[in-house]
Amino acid sequence: MRRWRAASGVFALALAGCAARAAHAPLPYDLLRETAAARDVAVGFVMAEARGDESADTLLAPGADFINGGIPVTRRPRLAAVLGRGAAVLEDLRTQLAGEFAWIVAVYRWRGTGGTELERGRATMILERRTPGWRIRHVHSSTVAPWQ
Repeated sequence: MRRWRAASGVFALALAGCAARAAHAPLPYDLLRETAAARDVAVGFVMAEARGDESADTLLAPGADFINGGIPVTRRPRLAAVLGRGAAVLEDLRTQLAGEFAWIVAVYRWRGTGGTELERGRATMILERRTPGWRIRHVHSSTVAPWQ
C-alpha cells in the first residue's frame, strides 16, 4: 500500500510538471510577426487583384481556388465586387492563426478606373505557411449589399 501511495504521488508530481511546462511552452513561431505577415499577403492580394496586376499570382499557393458568389472562378477578376481594373480600399481585416494555417476575413471597396463605379465585397481567405512565406490556398468572396 505504501508503494502504491508513493508511486501515485510521484506520478501526480510528474503529471503536474508536464502540465505546467505545456501551459507555458513557446509557440513554434512568433505569433505577432506571423499574423502581420499573413495580413500583408491578404492585403497585397486584394490590392493587386483590384488593379488587375498579375503580381497577385505570386501570393497564391499552387492549386489555389476561388469561389465568387458561390461559383468557381478561374480567371480575373477573381474577387467579388471587382469588375475590372481599378483600386481597392480595405474597410476591415480580421486574422486568426492555427498552426500552419491562417484565415482572414476582408471587407473591401472597389472603384473602377473611371472613378464612378463603387462596389463593396467580402472575402474569406485561407492561407498556408510555406517555405517562401504565407500563401493563399482558398478565397471565397461575395458582393455586399449597397449601404447608405
